[in-house]
Amino acid sequence: MKASFLLLSLILFSGALFGQFKVPEASKKGFSDKFPKAEEAKWKSAKEGVYSVAFKQDGQKTTADFDSKGNWVQSEIKIDKEGLPAAVSQAIASQYADFEIDWVKKLSSPDIPVAYRVALDQEGYTVRVNFSPEGKVLEKEEERD
Repeated sequence: MKASFLLLSLILFSGALFGQFKVPEASKKGFSDKFPKAEEAKWKSAKEGVYSVAFKQDGQKTTADFDSKGNWVQSEIKIDKEGLPAAVSQAIASQYADFEIDWVKKLSSPDIPVAYRVALDQEGYTVRVNFSPEGKVLEKEEERD
């Protein structure tokens, strides 16, 4: 019994160690420079040299990505659908009238200062659409359940 508990503990501990990743100091500095008022920052993942951090800013849940040199790649803020610009709401009403809004995020990147990503659901079908503030579709992904 003791041996199996010890073995299980060792496996869990080693998994926790191997699952960790080191965030480059440049990424941390880029983050603190870009978001000096960030609270509760937690680095979540690393993928292809890009490091993701979740935090709160002005009471809003935010996620941002930085490369290993500290360059800001993108950020997204979860918002209520009521926070969408009127043009985006109108585009959704006309192009996706039979869909329900699942969630909304406000996106920012060096190339696109503001965009809105909206997940729209319809019985076994999900569409994620990026809109410009003027309601123009910038990108669309479709997924069947």
